[in-house]
Amino acid sequence: IASGKTMQEALQVTKILAEDCRSKGTAFRLGAVLKDVLEKFLPDDLHISCNGRIRVAITQLSWRPRGLLVDQFDSKEDVISAIITSSFIPGYLAPRPATLFRNRLCVDGGLTLFMPPTSASETVRICAFPAGRLGLQGIGISPDCNPENRATPRQLFNWALEPAEDEVLDKLYELGYQDAAVWAEQNPPESTVKIEQLGTD
Repeated sequence: IASGKTMQEALQVTKILAEDCRSKGTAFRLGAVLKDVLEKFLPDDLHISCNGRIRVAITQLSWRPRGLLVDQFDSKEDVISAIITSSFIPGYLAPRPATLFRNRLCVDGGLTLFMPPTSASETVRICAFPAGRLGLQGIGISPDCNPENRATPRQLFNWALEPAEDEVLDKLYELGYQDAAVWAEQNPPESTVKIEQLGTD
């Protein structure tokens, strides 16, 4: 969203990535495929539009894993590197135990910051998995909003390893909007957005 691309455009790019992974496999190569897709899809001034608007969580490896939050970027490549690093699961994105981000060994931010803090006064947290079944707290939008006839966590994890067909991706896309609509109906703006009164001198 921060890049200026629409959700429909993002869905189409997701289908391109999914087709590549279905035909050539996901494990050990997803990172390279994702990097290629993002480089083609995202604008060259990505870092300008993202600075201060997105916050990416990564885990830096040292004697003790340390969570880092990144919200300032030097280039389009820097943003893409942060995104890939934030989801770097060893053996899944690439056949190595870690990746380099700004000359530091790092892995998935979920290891240390599964639900990273934001700078907003109110944050709506979103999860693609049924939060209740996984024991996750503080999730606003998830399949729990529309629990009937949904994919099981096992099926969702299977699709992470072997992407679903396009018609399933379309359905998941629609269900995501429905989940958000249910949440919005239950949480009107006046109950979630804090309006500050600005005084004048």
